[in-house]
Amino acid sequence: MTRALATLAACATLAASAGGAELEPERMLERAVAAYSDALGSPGGDARLERFRRAERLFAGVVAAGVENPDLYANLGNSALQGERLGAAILAYRRALWLDPDHARSRQNLDHARTLLPDWVPRPQPATLFDTFFFWHRTQSRAERAGVAALLFLVAAGLLAASILRGSAPLRNLAVLPILGWCALVASLALDPAAAADEGVVIAPEAVARAADSVHAQLRFSQPLPAGTELRILEERVGWLRVGLANGREAWLNASTVSKVTE
Repeated sequence: MTRALATLAACATLAASAGGAELEPERMLERAVAAYSDALGSPGGDARLERFRRAERLFAGVVAAGVENPDLYANLGNSALQGERLGAAILAYRRALWLDPDHARSRQNLDHARTLLPDWVPRPQPATLFDTFFFWHRTQSRAERAGVAALLFLVAAGLLAASILRGSAPLRNLAVLPILGWCALVASLALDPAAAADEGVVIAPEAVARAADSVHAQLRFSQPLPAGTELRILEERVGWLRVGLANGREAWLNASTVSKVTE
């Protein structure tokens, strides 16, 4: 876990990424790093847990100030994990990997955190090639990608029309580039997991799974879902979420027990 500790040199980088008021986030980050260092050096017991939880709150404050960085989320996750808050830790690692699917420290720590869940809790499958190699599709919203795809289609159509009118092979060949870009964006829109459902993590100590969106509905599983359970949000109603687990089973959860990986 000591690798999770950010260096003070990274403070300036993280603060600069926030844009605008760099000074306050930088000071908050310095306090968070100091709190994490203090927690690492403290003896065991409740006092050590509280120190890690204080570091977690401070790292969360930096995020709330507008700084989003995979290293920062990894440190937030490590503080939560050491503070025995598994749900918050897994959520932080997932957010780090959403920003950078190749972030090795977050991937390693997420894999470790998942081993702390009860054996019966379904785990997501390993990331696919689309999730890791084509991660660029996450940097733009679906609306932005659709707009760029439409523009590339028009450019390709214009080049093809011009090549037919002028009998120009170079223009026809040039049209291949926007066509390839259009194909890539269409594939991104079609295959993006976020297109079908939002991803979330149980952050409450436990979430009672029910067969319908009512506190009087039948229990869906014999045990509540523990903090750290990863799921997909399939439907939202007032105060309730219909979710799908990694094994394909579905249930209704109180919305307050789940946080989305992307807000």
